[in-house]
Parts: sequence; structure tokens; C-alpha cells
Amino acid sequence: WQLGTRGPISLRIAGIVNQVTAKNITADLQGGYPWSESNPLLLSDVSVDVLGGQIIMKQLRMPQHDPALLRVQNISSSELISAINPKQFAMSGPVSGALPLWLNNEKWIIKDGWLTNPGPMTLRIDKDTADAVVKDNVTAGSAINWLRYMEITHSWTKINVDNLGVLTMQAAITGKSRVDGKTAIVNLNYTHEENVFTLWRSLRFGDNLQAWLEQNTALPQPPCRKDKDCEDK
Repeated sequence: WQLGTRGPISLRIAGIVNQVTAKNITADLQGGYPWSESNPLLLSDVSVDVLGGQIIMKQLRMPQHDPALLRVQNISSSELISAINPKQFAMSGPVSGALPLWLNNEKWIIKDGWLTNPGPMTLRIDKDTADAVVKDNVTAGSAINWLRYMEITHSWTKINVDNLGVLTMQAAITGKSRVDGKTAIVNLNYTHEENVFTLWRSLRFGDNLQAWLEQNTALPQPPCRKDKDCEDK
């Protein structure tokens, strides 16, 4: 089969409703199928509006020699969390980044992807979850109060997904929290591993987060005085 002999075949879809709603889907397709080195298949100018933002891919070539770069632009973290629907925490604010996508790599689906927040974000730990951590782990309980509500000023998350579907995230988050009239800078380093092929079915992300909080939370930097503003460092 030779697709798009006179020009790329244009795909336009108004919307797809699933666990999340995707709108304004566009893509161009041209080349040979089955593809070969001498007659590759090109998927280009891919764009989709989803989760309050947009995902863009300039080009995917098959056979693939280089990753296809998925650009994530201003995805709403609150809409994403609502789709996953964990009860243990809530987030709000935009997320952007880049995800290098492999379809035929012997090891990786996404290698060295990253996400960050282009604007203010908030993190709120569910009261029952926070109270459970306080009850089960006295040491973590002293620190968990600072994570009940956190204003995130900067975040950087490194993302890898291997070809078995194992997602590894390493996040470094800096923000401010206020407890009992005291404000403190909070630095949170978070590592999470999950199989993305089962994530949407099992929705265990929140449970794993609670377990991690119990094991890894530590007291933040000394709180600011009431009459002074904190400065990010």
C-alpha cells in the first residue's frame, strides 16, 4: 500500500470521549505500508486538545531511528487527577514538558522525558490520608502537616517508561506551606514506579503515594517568622 501518493492523507477528528475527552485531533499520514527503509511511513503534524491543554508531535517516522517528541503544553493537573481519580490527594495548575516516544526500541517507550510547571500549582493531601499517616507513623506525622496544603513554586519530573510498561518518575518539588500561622519552604523529592498498562485499571497511584509519604516525609526547613515573607532558595 502506498498512502498519500499525491500528498499526505489528512486525518481530522472532532472528538473522542473515553476516560478523558480528546478534541480537535489532527494528523497527516504519508508513505508505504508495510513500511521499509526505502519507503518509510510518516505520521506528521499530530495535535490533540486534551485535559485542558494540548499534545503535539511534529513527526514520527517508521522504521524509527530517532524518538518522536511529544510536546505537552499546559495540561491541567486537576483534570488529569480527576481522570485518575485518586482519593488521597488533589492538584491544580498547568503542566508542560516533552516525552521522547519510541515504538520499536528494544528497551524504551519513553526515555528521558520531563515535565515541569509553567505556572503556580497547588497540592492538597486528603485529610483522611494525612490523618492516617500521622496515626501510623509518628515521625512522618510531624512532617505530613506541611503537605496538607502546599503552594508549588517549582517542580521538575523526569519520566521513563520501559517496553514492559514500567513507568518511573523522579520528581523534585519546591513550594510553600502554612501551618498554625507559620510559613515554611518545603522541598519534596518523590520517586514513583508503576506499570502504566495496569495503572488506569487498578488506580493504585494514591495508595502508593500514601505508603511513600509514611516512609519518606521529613520536616521542612525552619518556618519563617510571622512578620516576614519567605524567600525561595
